[in-house]
Amino acid sequence: MIGERSRIERIIDQINSRNAKKVALVLVVGFAFYHSLLHIRYGTNSCKWLLSDGRYKADQEWQPYGCMLHLYSKIDTRNCLRYIAYYGTETYFVFIGDTRIRELYIGFVEHLIQDEEISPKPQSHYTNLSHVDNKLKIKVDFIWAPLISPLMVESFREWQHAVDPPSVIIVGSALWPIIMSNGSVSMLQEYRKNLTRLVQPIDQLREKKTKVLWALQEPVNEDKLKHDYHMVSNELIDMYDKQAIELLSHSAADLWWSVRLVAQGMMSESPDGLYLAKKGSQTQCSNIAEYVLQ
Repeated sequence: MIGERSRIERIIDQINSRNAKKVALVLVVGFAFYHSLLHIRYGTNSCKWLLSDGRYKADQEWQPYGCMLHLYSKIDTRNCLRYIAYYGTETYFVFIGDTRIRELYIGFVEHLIQDEEISPKPQSHYTNLSHVDNKLKIKVDFIWAPLISPLMVESFREWQHAVDPPSVIIVGSALWPIIMSNGSVSMLQEYRKNLTRLVQPIDQLREKKTKVLWALQEPVNEDKLKHDYHMVSNELIDMYDKQAIELLSHSAADLWWSVRLVAQGMMSESPDGLYLAKKGSQTQCSNIAEYVLQ
């Protein structure tokens, strides 16, 4: 015990301000070297990881790797967009796709609407929607395009040649091809063929500073699906996502991988097996806000 005590005492004697500074310097250099390696491998904008990977923390909040995800309140969102508008920038968002993209549009617009404003809920799911906020110099559109159809392709080509294309386009499709084909695998070939027609417009839109965010399909809770959606399976969803990943990974589109991970952790709370509960939608909208404002 005496030997042990003497050894500890010698260690304590060596602890002083000079040695503490040396240890701190080593730690700082180590962290700087580590982050330099991360930037070399993944780029200087580590917050892109919010689209690709993350985990649920102990409080069941979603945390992307590499950056802090903020859960934006209405006030937070409006303040950030007001700051952008202050410099004269007009922001134009387009959500184009099926009912899942529509849910993202509604959640995003609800972040923009002040408490005293009234947001009428449209009766039909199959209509185009639009929201304009002149104070924030922002316009948000939803275009109903459940399939990668000539309508969707033509919309991208029009934006490709437009003088002022959208600032951000959030797009996704796969759920309705599965439903309308009654789960037929043969629909995959048509899906892939039409998806290739979007690559060129997406690449040219990036040259015009337009961000295109392709939302991969979320899984479903097969045990909760109604009979009308019995043909939708996670196996088919994975097959459609694989086609999108293969074709768009080499394009200028940003693939939204983490939308699947967020849904996997919350799909048990889904009311119908197809759509996320409100908390999940809020998390996804925060992903969009962080992506746009970073």
